[in-house]
Amino acid sequence: MIRLVVVDLDGTLLDEKGEVDRPRLSNILDQLDQRGIDFVVATGNDFFRTQLLLGNLVDRMDLILVNGAKFYQKGQLRKTHFWSPDLVAKALNYFSGQETVVHLVVVTSEGSFVQKGTSFPLVEKVMTKERAQDFYRQLHYVSSLKQTKLPPVLKMGLSVPEKSAKERTEQINQDFLKELRAVTSGHGGIDLLEFGIHKAWGLGQLLEEKEIAPEQVMAFGDSENDLEMLRLSGESYAMANGEARLKVVAKHRAPRNSEAGVYRVLEDFLQKE
Repeated sequence: MIRLVVVDLDGTLLDEKGEVDRPRLSNILDQLDQRGIDFVVATGNDFFRTQLLLGNLVDRMDLILVNGAKFYQKGQLRKTHFWSPDLVAKALNYFSGQETVVHLVVVTSEGSFVQKGTSFPLVEKVMTKERAQDFYRQLHYVSSLKQTKLPPVLKMGLSVPEKSAKERTEQINQDFLKELRAVTSGHGGIDLLEFGIHKAWGLGQLLEEKEIAPEQVMAFGDSENDLEMLRLSGESYAMANGEARLKVVAKHRAPRNSEAGVYRVLEDFLQKE
């Protein structure tokens, strides 16, 4: 019996324009509520962008944010996991001189910090012009990431040419063995996570509080940062547009995000319930 549904955002719940069909999702939430099934969004994004996308629907769901480093229950922050200062310093030293080349973003408790001169070509691929403007407005530009006294760090992110993303993640994982884990997040995006912290870690915290077994979870994802979450969940769906590695792990396929795959699977599921 399914007691919780967890979905990724980019490439999964969001359409090809990076938008949520709020009326359709609201109707699905109504039906899930009637059946006592919780709905959770698990994303690499922090609260700012997640709320922009979901609007007041965020108050009707739980949120696993920053790839597991934060989670909210019905709008209330419950847990946050920060990097150690030593790990932050080591990562910044590693990318020293390349900050603008790899489009380095440091996500903190007080927003995202980037070095002056950094551009974000990936943003235009996954967001509408309006959403991109919102993204840029919440960035803090500094002359030097290494020299700036940063607030507590939740994660870091890079953007590289898509064809080199796999090779780059492998190199970072080799250089930061059991300290950091680099995972692809689509379109050349790479998330840097503290080792052992990922969406499944955050989901596990939530399941423990709710006394829900992993076998009672239905999960949807498309990128490498969803891998552990799909492995953990009893009913796992890889999006048709997802990475090949996920399709090996997941038990089921969902139609592409551009074909409203998550909505269609959930509507079919609810019709049969």
